[in-house]
Amino acid sequence: MSYRSIMVPVNGIDDASVALALAFGLGQRFEGQVVAVHTAVDPGTSLPYLGEGMSGGVVEEMLAALDREAGQRAEAAHAAFDAAQQAAAEVAGRFVVFTGREEDVVAERGRLADLVVTCRPAEESAIGESPTLHAAIMETGRPMLVAPPRPPKTLGASVVVAWNGSPQAARALGAALPLMQEAAAITLVSIDEGEPREPGPQDAAEYLAAHGHQSKVHIIEAGQLEVGEALLLEARAHGADLLVMGAYTHSRIRELILGGATQEALWGAEVPLLMAH
Repeated sequence: MSYRSIMVPVNGIDDASVALALAFGLGQRFEGQVVAVHTAVDPGTSLPYLGEGMSGGVVEEMLAALDREAGQRAEAAHAAFDAAQQAAAEVAGRFVVFTGREEDVVAERGRLADLVVTCRPAEESAIGESPTLHAAIMETGRPMLVAPPRPPKTLGASVVVAWNGSPQAARALGAALPLMQEAAAITLVSIDEGEPREPGPQDAAEYLAAHGHQSKVHIIEAGQLEVGEALLLEARAHGADLLVMGAYTHSRIRELILGGATQEALWGAEVPLLMAH
C-alpha cells in the first residue's frame, strides 16, 4: 500500500497550511499527487431560507454578500494551495472546485483518495460540530491524517499506536503501515480496562513483525485519566511524531454527547494524528 492520491479539503477559513505541507511532503515521499478540494456554496440554494418574509431587494443584497464571501474563501483557499505547491514544486498537485455542501463533497471525493489530510478547526467546540471533519472520518472509508497546529519536523520516525482490538484500530494500524517504513520506534499502547479485548496488543505486534516492523507493547492501567488524555500523554512520553488510533470505536452519538477518546485526541494532539473508522 502507498499514498499515491492525497486529498486535502481547503475551505478558505481554517488555516490549511500545515495540512497542505504534510500532504505535499507525503506526495514527495510516495511519488503521489495532492488534490486540494474546495467546495463553493451556491448562494441560490439559500433562497428558500432567505426569501420568506423579505423583499426582493433585500434578498438580492444578501445573495450578493454570500457570493462575495464565497469568492473570498475560494481565493484564500487557492492562495494557500499555491504557496504549498511552490514550496514543493516537484510534487504534482491540483486545485479543484466543486459546488454543493462541503461534507458531501469531502465524503464523495475522499472515497477515491488513499489518504485524506485535514486541518483541525481553530475552536475546540468546532471539533464535535464539524460535519466536514466527521464526513472525512465516517463517510469516505479512507484513513484521515489530522494536521497538528504546528508543522512537525518528522513524520513516522517514532510512532505510537493505540490498540484496543477493535475493527477501527485494525484499520488504522493497516493504514499507517506506509508511514512506518522508516520508523525507528513503534509502540503499541493498550489501556487495561479490566476486560481484555482480542486480538490483544501482542497479536498486533506479531502482525507488524510480519510486515517487517519491530515494535514494543506498553500496557497502562486504566486510571483517573480519560482514554484520549492518557494516549496523548503516552505519545508525548515516547517522543512520538505520529499517533495512530481508531476513530469512534464507541457509538459516535455516545462520544458526541459524553465525549470520548476520538474527541480528546482530535483536539489535543500535538503531532499528526492518523485515524480510521
